[in-house]
Amino acid sequence: ARFTARGDMQQEGVDFDETWAPVVQWSTVRVMLILQCLLNLQSLSADVECAFLHSDIDSEVYVEMPKGFEKPGKVLKLKKSLYGLRQAPRLFWKYLTEKMEACGMKQSRLDPCLFVGPKVIAVAYVDDILFWARDDEDITTKMAELRSKGLLLEKESSAAGFLGVDIKVLEKDGSGKPTRMELTQTGLIDRI
Repeated sequence: ARFTARGDMQQEGVDFDETWAPVVQWSTVRVMLILQCLLNLQSLSADVECAFLHSDIDSEVYVEMPKGFEKPGKVLKLKKSLYGLRQAPRLFWKYLTEKMEACGMKQSRLDPCLFVGPKVIAVAYVDDILFWARDDEDITTKMAELRSKGLLLEKESSAAGFLGVDIKVLEKDGSGKPTRMELTQTGLIDRI
């Protein structure tokens, strides 16, 4: 079970101001997949556990107590963001960018969801992050560094699992470097 707020009852200008959160451009993802082939990069995707619960709240928000815990005349004042709040995605985004920057990952001016570090490149899609590096160990080290800053990352799979996109290498050159790939979303097709 997850305790959530009734964002549909929030009033703009009273309970929240801004509700936006960026999403990575698909052209950025495609460029990174091309670079993965050309530079023989390693990739790994990760999910941020309970993403919307990490950030501090930016305004006074009160919620009714959960069923079974009610006390007449009492409500809860939130100190942290909560699922269901209109501003939760934006608050998480601010939290994510702070943690990335604290770990040496510079945010791109062209795509705010692209973060570039000395050895690792990452893209963020809400609470999913896809990492690339020449060496798997560099990704593991960066993930550990982000965890130490409070970003609870759960390791998932290579780029193939990112947002349900399957990546198959169709051709390789003489040195074994991929030269042609196919991207499919069979999981999405099966669900439809």
